[in-house]
Amino acid sequence: MLLGVIANSVGRVEVVTSAVSLLLDRGAQSVLHCGDVGGRHVLGALASCDGAFVWGDRDRDRMGLMRYAHSIGVRCFGILGEFEFQSKRLLITHGDERKVLRKLLEEQSYDYILCGHELNPEDYSSGKTRVLNPGPLHGSKSPSALLLNPIEGSIEILTL
Repeated sequence: MLLGVIANSVGRVEVVTSAVSLLLDRGAQSVLHCGDVGGRHVLGALASCDGAFVWGDRDRDRMGLMRYAHSIGVRCFGILGEFEFQSKRLLITHGDERKVLRKLLEEQSYDYILCGHELNPEDYSSGKTRVLNPGPLHGSKSPSALLLNPIEGSIEILTL
């Protein structure tokens, strides 16, 4: 069972739709957006795939995003979301608050922390916690998404 991860769409609905379609075609059961959604219109692409998201530092209309997401069946975690997927503990956040990220890594409460914000994909471990960033959908030369198999620990960075 696979999980799709995207970040930093900054309102570019076309690239979100393409990324979600690619992730679903590759077997993702759900797609998580790690913030900087950029507008309510982007959330429609997540409604078709058991999608969820967190707010990023560029998401100004947070209450509007949350209300609209609720109305279309997309989960809004706010600034942090904790959940279990295939018996693994995951946390989703945007990643712009580095002090918070360091504290979460010190706690060692999660198998995976999924984040965005940075302009390049990231994959590193601190103790038992693995931090994954799919890279941005907007703001770099190569928009990318990430496909994660939490049980095996395998990932694939997909370039759009």
